[in-house]
Amino acid sequence: MSNARNTLFTIITVVVIPLLFFIVLELALRVAGVGTHYEYFNTIDIDGQTYFQENPDFADQFYPPSLNVGPLQNTFEQTDRDNRLRVYVLGGSAAMGFPHKNHGVDRLLATQLNALFPDKDVEVVNTAMTSVNSHVVYEVANTLPSNSADVAVVLMGNNEVVGPYGPGTFNQNFLSSMTGIRALQALKRTRLWQLFDRSLQEVQNSDAKTDLEWQGMQMFVDNGVPESDPRMASVYDHFEANLRDIIDTLNAKGMHVVLSTVPVNLRQSAPFLSIASNDLLERERAQFGSLRDQARVQALNGRWRVAQDLWQQALMLDDGHADTHFQLATSLEKQGQHAVARTHYERALDLDGLRFRADTRINATIERVAADYLQHQVSFVHSLKAFDQASAPYPPGWNLLVEHVHYDFEGNAVLAKVFSRAIARHLAASAPRATLSNDEVAARIGFPNHETVENIENLQGMADQPPFPGQSNYQDYLAFLAVELSKVKGEVGEPKDVVRRRQRVLTEGTGDWKLHFEMVALARYLKNKQAQYYHLEALNELYPHNRESQINLANLLSQDGRWNDVIPVLERSLYYTRGREEFIVEAMGWLGTAHLKVGNIQEATDLLLSIPRTYPEQIGMSLRAYGNLIRHSVTTGDKSATERYLASAEAYAEQLIDSGESASYPMLGRRMGQIMTLGGDKAAAAVWQQRR
Repeated sequence: MSNARNTLFTIITVVVIPLLFFIVLELALRVAGVGTHYEYFNTIDIDGQTYFQENPDFADQFYPPSLNVGPLQNTFEQTDRDNRLRVYVLGGSAAMGFPHKNHGVDRLLATQLNALFPDKDVEVVNTAMTSVNSHVVYEVANTLPSNSADVAVVLMGNNEVVGPYGPGTFNQNFLSSMTGIRALQALKRTRLWQLFDRSLQEVQNSDAKTDLEWQGMQMFVDNGVPESDPRMASVYDHFEANLRDIIDTLNAKGMHVVLSTVPVNLRQSAPFLSIASNDLLERERAQFGSLRDQARVQALNGRWRVAQDLWQQALMLDDGHADTHFQLATSLEKQGQHAVARTHYERALDLDGLRFRADTRINATIERVAADYLQHQVSFVHSLKAFDQASAPYPPGWNLLVEHVHYDFEGNAVLAKVFSRAIARHLAASAPRATLSNDEVAARIGFPNHETVENIENLQGMADQPPFPGQSNYQDYLAFLAVELSKVKGEVGEPKDVVRRRQRVLTEGTGDWKLHFEMVALARYLKNKQAQYYHLEALNELYPHNRESQINLANLLSQDGRWNDVIPVLERSLYYTRGREEFIVEAMGWLGTAHLKVGNIQEATDLLLSIPRTYPEQIGMSLRAYGNLIRHSVTTGDKSATERYLASAEAYAEQLIDSGESASYPMLGRRMGQIMTLGGDKAAAAVWQQRR
């Protein structure tokens, strides 16, 4: 009995008491507001109704906050309605819609579903994010609210090596244990860990990884991973385990899963990194290089059969060289040998050392996993075959993708069709009606537009950076982008041409709120205020949850002196700031001005004075708030109020100087001089003007 008591005492002392201590400490930190939750959605209240809104901090559990990796903006009602059809899209940047975020697969899918189900209130909520893999998508699925959607579309597989916990990532170590990964993620979600991590960063010198800025794919170029790397076995195991858990989790939350293979650019995206064999002798290495040089010359002269022989001879020396397989595939394709060419395109994909694309094994895993589920659980969509059909007799290339993995309008249109048909078959249990043509979809979403031109220009800038210049067909890619840009500019035309094309769709009522958003920008450019009002009202009726729309409307109303109408618009905009101080303070300062204009002096004073008190680091807006109050008090002749505001402004500025915060705002002396002059204190103004 004594030994039993000793054992029990030891367990209580060593395990139970410390565990209780940490549980109590964790709860206390939560109550105190330390740290944040990492659910994908925040729950907010708008006019007494509960809404879900994306959590900007979600991705910070995987990436340094400085990278600004995070969810797309979404705000939607929690309440379930009988006629609602809500679809989540889960995945990486290809599913997110890069580079055409406003013309991505989610918007095209919503357009097709609206046509297929005209009596339904269709909502497509895109939860995809840049550079994420199945580890992140699992956490998305795990934190989605139960019964909040009818269907979830899963399109992922491109970033398994370069995403979090992959062997090719840049900001954390590879972990081979799935249990270890899940445990570490659970630990990161605790407030205790967040407090420790934040405290550690404050006492340590700045670390390069915490100060990272997003630089695209070039961030990964030093982390090549060959096909033979033993860590790849864990990558595939993790992907399959995550995929099954994602499906099970979504099913358990009341969602049917549409599971898709991941089309990539096989035909016109040369490998980013070809890793030469280490087993070649010096003589063999020289021979290999010579054969490749000869083959390139023959290919440039259009002697494809001769080039084919030379590429094949090179592969006899080094069968694991990715670009040689790619070049051989091109030579075979030029001779009409499409089936054989495809095998070498796929081999080039699998051997590419910078593994940004879903390889053949990833897609085979998706197809195999889908076969293990019943039809009421999972609808399998073989998007790879759909892309092959759209590209026949060639494999997919720049006809459907803008580079290696991201889809052009045509590629997104293929995905939207096959996804919408799968959803329709699941809901209607019969063959769906015909989907819209690509031209009809393009008209309804306003593709292309002036933003499309900007997107292609951004792609040209991205192509200047590694790893693109290392591709053997790099010059061809630059030429493709130049032609694409010229073509799109011609299609878009002048703003007045765009307006004319949009009129039919808007008259028919088939345009969505984003089309009205575009029309607002065009009307502003054309200086048509009446059209701006019309489209802003239509936009806010269709989707009242876009902050930029509220700000545009407030700006228009302010120009017309309609200050009473400005106030409720700005108050509503505060629901959509996502906690960003600059947005909150902008609305508060503007609201203060509006209340001053309509004579609500106390409300205005409270709002404006709360800015420097609550958000002292927003220096420019804080000084503007003081300036507005001082200007109003001078105008109304309230000298005592002027003196109070001047004294408060000086105290605020002195505090900035004492704390060192003024270093981030070099115009402090000049702005304070202006404020003092405005308040009539010229002597103080002169002093501040000297304090630069």
